[in-house]
Amino acid sequence: MARESAARANTLIAVKMALRFGLPLIGVVVFGRAIVLSVGGDIERWQFGLGVLLILAGFISKVVPRS
Repeated sequence: MARESAARANTLIAVKMALRFGLPLIGVVVFGRAIVLSVGGDIERWQFGLGVLLILAGFISKVVPRS
């Protein structure tokens, strides 16, 4: 029983860290790429939007319950 609880807690921590740091990092990369492309004249609005959404998705980690 305790082993299952520990496994669940570790899984929740891993998901929380991935949401907190992974998605915003990917969002910054996508947003940065959109900025670089827009300097060259190729404005991709969907990339700006996707970057912002991924950055904001990092706040979802607050929804994951504590272990």
